[in-house]
Amino acid sequence: MTVILSRFLPLCLIALLAACSALPTAQEADVMPIVHDGQAHRGMQRAVVVIPGAMASVGLFEPVLDWDVGNGSVLAYRFPGLDGLDLDHRLDIAAAGRLIAEAMQKLEVEEVYLIGFSTGGPVALEAARRLTNKEVSVALISSAGPFPSGINASIDGFFDVLGALVRSHGRSMEDAWLENYRTLLYGRKHFRNGEAAQQSKQLAEEQRGQLLTPGPRMTMAHTASLMTWTLPRDPGLAAARIGVFHGAEDTVFPLHEAKRFAARIPADGMKIYEGQGHILFITAPTLWDDVRGFFGLKGLKR
Repeated sequence: MTVILSRFLPLCLIALLAACSALPTAQEADVMPIVHDGQAHRGMQRAVVVIPGAMASVGLFEPVLDWDVGNGSVLAYRFPGLDGLDLDHRLDIAAAGRLIAEAMQKLEVEEVYLIGFSTGGPVALEAARRLTNKEVSVALISSAGPFPSGINASIDGFFDVLGALVRSHGRSMEDAWLENYRTLLYGRKHFRNGEAAQQSKQLAEEQRGQLLTPGPRMTMAHTASLMTWTLPRDPGLAAARIGVFHGAEDTVFPLHEAKRFAARIPADGMKIYEGQGHILFITAPTLWDDVRGFFGLKGLKR
C-alpha cells in the first residue's frame, strides 16, 4: 500500500500543479507583497528582508522585525492569502526573487540581508543572484532545496500526517495536525525521549485552536513553484555571503539534503541544531542571535 501511494502522490501533485498555474504571479496580479517598518527610504545603508515559508506568516520573524538596523529598514515578503493579502495570485519563486531585487535596487540600498525560511530560502537565493547592491548576505533557515526536494517533502509529509492521525487515535483532524506539529518541532525520533516528547506535547497544546489548516488552493499557491524549482548557475550568487541554519532532525527537508545543497551553492557556513526539527524559530533559542551574528549586525544604533 505504501509503495502504491508513493507512486500515486507525484501524479496527484502534477495534476494540482497544472490547476494552480492558472493563478497569476504577484507582478501579473499587480500585487505588492513587500511591506516595511516605516523606515525604508532611498539611499539607506542597509535593508533586512524576511521571507517566510509556505503557509507561514511573516509573524514568525517577530524578533527580527524589532531589530535595530541603524540607517535602514526591515522589510517582509508576504505569501498569498496571508498577512492581509488576498489569495488571488501564486508564489513564483523566481518572480518573487526578482521583485525583491528590483525593490532593493530602486531603494539604492548599500547592504542587503535576506532571511528565508523553508520555501522562502529559494526566494532569497533568487533575489540574491539578481542583486547588484554593494553587499549581499543570505541566511537560509530550514531551507527547501532544488527539485525534487519539494516533491519529496510533500510525499514524506503525507505519511507523517498519516502517522500523526494514528497517534491521535483519529479523534479529530485538529488533533492529527497538532501531533504532526510535534514532529515538525523535534523530528520523528523524539517521541522515544520522555523529556523531549513531553516538551513537544506542551508546545503543541499551546497551538490548539491557532494552527492554520490551509485548503488545497492555498497549499498549491504556496508550494507549486517549489516542485519544479532548480538552482540556476549564476555568477551573481557567488558574490553573496550565504549561511545555512538547519535542524539535525528536520523531517521536511532532511539534513543530508541540506548539506548537499549547502555544498552546491556553495554556502560560506552551516550551523546545525542538534535535536531540532523544521521550525527552529520555536525550538532554537539562539537562532536569531546566530543569524544576526553571521550578518555582523550586532551593536547597531540608529
